Amino acid sequence: MAAGPGKVSAMKLTTVLAASGLVISLAVAAIGGEPAVSFASRPSVRRSGGKALVRFALSSKADVEVAILDAKGKVVRHLAAGVLGGKTPPPAPLKTGLSQSLEWDGKDDYGEAAKGGPFKVRVRAGMGVKLEHIVGGDPYAYYSLDMNRGNHSGWQMAGLEAKSDGTVYVLGCANNYGPPALRAYDADGNYLRTVFPPPAGKPLESMKGWGLNVFSNGTWAPQFTRTSSPAITRTILMGDGRFGGVPGLQPTRHPKQLLVTRGLAAMEVGTDGTCSSASLKPFVVDPMPKGRAPQAITRWLNGPCFSCPTPGGDKIYISGLFEMSSYRSHTRYQIAKNGFWRDGRVWAVDRRTGKAEIFYSLEAKEVMTDLCTRCASPIGGSRHNPYAAFHGVAVDREGRVFVCDRLHRQIVVLDKSAKILRRIPVTNPDAVAVHPTGKTLYVTTRRGTYHKRGELNLVRFNDWSKDSKPSQTVNLCKAGAFNHPSFLAAAAKGGNLSVWVAYTALPVRVYRETGSGLKLQKDFLRASRQVCLDMQRIAVDPQTDTVYVAAGFEELFRIVDWEKPQFRRCYQKEGVPARGSSMTIDARRRHVFGQHKSRGPGWAGPVRRYSADGEIMKPVELGTKGDNRVTGNVNCPTWKIFWGNGDRGMAVAPDGSLATLDGTYTEYSKGVLRWFHANQKSIPWKGTKLGLSGALGGIRFDPAGNLYLGRQTPRAKVPAPFDKDKTYRRTIGRIIKYAPTGSMESGNLYPKPLAKPVKTYDVQYGPFGISFTRTPRFGVDGYGRIYYPNGLAQKVGAIDNQGNEILSFGKYGNRDSMGGLKGDLVPTKGIPLGCPNSVDATDDYIYVGDTVNIRLLRLAKTFAAVETVAIGRGSTE
Repeated sequence: MAAGPGKVSAMKLTTVLAASGLVISLAVAAIGGEPAVSFASRPSVRRSGGKALVRFALSSKADVEVAILDAKGKVVRHLAAGVLGGKTPPPAPLKTGLSQSLEWDGKDDYGEAAKGGPFKVRVRAGMGVKLEHIVGGDPYAYYSLDMNRGNHSGWQMAGLEAKSDGTVYVLGCANNYGPPALRAYDADGNYLRTVFPPPAGKPLESMKGWGLNVFSNGTWAPQFTRTSSPAITRTILMGDGRFGGVPGLQPTRHPKQLLVTRGLAAMEVGTDGTCSSASLKPFVVDPMPKGRAPQAITRWLNGPCFSCPTPGGDKIYISGLFEMSSYRSHTRYQIAKNGFWRDGRVWAVDRRTGKAEIFYSLEAKEVMTDLCTRCASPIGGSRHNPYAAFHGVAVDREGRVFVCDRLHRQIVVLDKSAKILRRIPVTNPDAVAVHPTGKTLYVTTRRGTYHKRGELNLVRFNDWSKDSKPSQTVNLCKAGAFNHPSFLAAAAKGGNLSVWVAYTALPVRVYRETGSGLKLQKDFLRASRQVCLDMQRIAVDPQTDTVYVAAGFEELFRIVDWEKPQFRRCYQKEGVPARGSSMTIDARRRHVFGQHKSRGPGWAGPVRRYSADGEIMKPVELGTKGDNRVTGNVNCPTWKIFWGNGDRGMAVAPDGSLATLDGTYTEYSKGVLRWFHANQKSIPWKGTKLGLSGALGGIRFDPAGNLYLGRQTPRAKVPAPFDKDKTYRRTIGRIIKYAPTGSMESGNLYPKPLAKPVKTYDVQYGPFGISFTRTPRFGVDGYGRIYYPNGLAQKVGAIDNQGNEILSFGKYGNRDSMGGLKGDLVPTKGIPLGCPNSVDATDDYIYVGDTVNIRLLRLAKTFAAVETVAIGRGSTE
C-alpha cells in the first residue's frame, strides 16, 4: 500500500530559528492517529463511454476521499468525500454503504476539461493528524511599537520582579488584544517557563482558582471571561475589558509566590503557575474610613504605583499615588491638598495587616493641586500621563530607602527612621533599584506626555553614598505616548548581577553589571524572532500551502517556505507593505484580496487585489489609472482605538466575485453580507446586499459555488461541562450553507438575495466576540468538508458536507506544551491549544491559528488506507 502525503516515518527532531518567526518542527510528531480501516475491495478503474468508473469498498465505517490527480500528482478534481457506514448518508456522489461506484466525466473542479494527463485516481480513507510545525509562540515577544502596535496603547508592560534565586518574572501584554503573559526567565534573560496562561497537567485543586471547566475524566481547561480579548481566566488576569490592559505585579520576598494586583488589592499566584484561590485581598487598607473599621481603599487614587518590600518582607513601601479632589473637565482636574493619601508621600504598609503609615512626606505647602501648575513644574505630565511628585522606591539590604523625587529633581536616600542621608541630583527620576550587595545605584529617567514626546534613559551611579553625577547614561527609547511607568530590577546569578528594565515601548532589556558599567546582555526585541502577533485571521492558498495572516492593524504576513517557515511581512513593492485587516485568496486566478481601512465614517476602506505569486505581492490593476481597488469603501464592522480592526471575513467565489461581511456605521454588532460581482474590464465592482445580516463571522465558498457562513447562535443547552459556562453559551455558533441563486454558466453565482439555507451544521463553532467584533474562522476544502474551531473548548473539528464528524483534536496547553516537538516543557496527550480561532485546510494539511499562545500549527493529514490507480490501465501503483 502506498503511503499518503501525510505518511512520514522519520522521527528526526529539527529546530529552525527563523529571522521573523520562532519555528519548532518535527517530521512528524505522532500525536493523533487515524482510525483503523482498510480496503475490503481495493480501488479499480475502468473506462466506459468517455468516463472513468471508480469502484472500491471499505472494511468498516470511516471517512473517505476520492481525487483525480494529474501527471505531477496535483489534484485536478476533488471527486467525492464523506463518511461511509454511518447513520447519515454521505454527500453525493457517494452513496449509502461501504461499497462505492463513482464516475469521473473528465472535468476539473470548475467544470472545464481537465489538463495535465495521464491521470490517476487516488482514494484515501481514515483521516488522522500529526503535528508537524509550530510557528510562533516566541517567549521573548511582548507587544510593542515594533510589533505593529498603534500609539493608542491600551496594553502595557505591567510588572517586573526579581526573586532571591535570580529568577525574573515579567508581566505584560502578549499582543494587541491579550491575553496577558506572565513569564519566568533566569537572571541572564534565558527563558524558563510561562506562569500565565497557566500550564497544563497540574492537579485540579492547585489550579481551580483560575476558573476551570472540569471534564468527566477529571481533566480541566481554563474558562474564559470574555472572548474579545480573549480572557482565559476568571481572575483579574483577564485584564481590562475596555482597553485590553493587564493588572500589576507586586514584588514580595516570598520565593514561591507572586502577587498580581488590581489597585491596592492582590491575588496570590504560585511561581509554577498554580492558583488555588482567585480571592482578592487588600494588601493596603484605608486607615481613614470615616468612623468605620479599616477597609479596602475606594478613594480615587491616581498616578503610577511603585512599591518594594523591606529586606525582611514584613513591610511594603508604596509611592507614586495621589488622591484626587475633583475632576472638572476634559483637560483639568484637581489634586487633593490634604489627607492621608495626598501627593508627595511614601507609605509603609504592614504586610500582615495591610495597615499603612506615612513614612516620608513633603510639606503640604509643596503639593500642587492644579494640573497646569504641575505640568509646568519638574513633576511634568498631563491628564493622559499623570506623573506624581514621588515615583519609584527601593530598599537596600541595610533597610535604607531610595525615593525618586521628581519635584526636586533628586533621589532621596533615607534611613529606617526616614532621616535624610543623601540627596542625589537626578532629573525626571522614574524607577530606582540598588545593587543587592553593593552601593551601585540604577535609575530610569522618564519625561514626555502624549502630545509632547520625551525619552526613557537608564543612569548608573558607582556609589550612591558619594557620587553626585552618574557614571553612565543609556538611552533606552522614546517615551511619552504611554502613561505607564518603567520598571527596574536587579537579579543575581552566581557572582554576576543583571539589571532588568521594562517599559511599554521597550519592552525588556537586560544589562550585565561589569563593575565599571552596564553592558547590554539581552534585548527582547532582538531576541524575539516573531513580529506577527495576531493569529485570529488566517487563510491558506490550497495550491501552494502558503499561509496568510492578517493582523488587527492591517499588517499582512505570510509563510511561504515550509522547509524554513517564518512569518514574512507582505509588500506590494519594495518598502511599501500590502495592507489588509481582512484578506481572502483566489487560488484559481492567483490573487489575494485585502481590505485597507481609511479614516472616515465607519473607518471604511476599499478591498484591493494583489498577486499571490512572487516575492512581492504586486497590485493587480484594472483600468487606465492602474487602480487595484476592486470595491468602493466597505465599512469596517468594528474599530476600537485600543484593539484595532474587528472584521468578520471575506471570500472569493469560484466565478471570481467577492463576498464580504462588513458592518454598518450605526450598528457595529451586525454583519452585512454583500456581493461584488466580478468585472474584469472595470472597477470598482458593484456591491449588492444578499439579504442577510446579524452576528455573522466566517465566510467561505466550495468549488460548486455554495456559500458557507458562521452565525453566533446562543444556546440554552450545551455539552457538559460547558453547561455551567455562561461565556461559552453566549458566544458559540453554527455554520450555515446556502445554495447559489444563479449559476457559473450565467456568469453570476448570486444575482439575487439568498433563499433559505439548504443546511445548518449544528457544530460548536466559536467563540464570537461580545463587546467587540472578534469572530472565528473556518475552512472549506475542495471536497466541501468543513474544518472549524471551538476555541473555548480548545478543539478543532472536521465534518463532511452532510455534517458527519470526520475527526476532532485538541487539548488545553499553553506555549510550553509543544505536542512532542522539541522544547516540550509541559507534555500533553493531544494537540496543545490555548484558543484555536482560525482553521483552514488544504489537501494534505490542516492549519490552526491559536490566539492565546499566538502561534500557528501545521498538522499533516494521515490516512489509514491509501491507494492510487492509473486511469486506463486498471493497475495499482
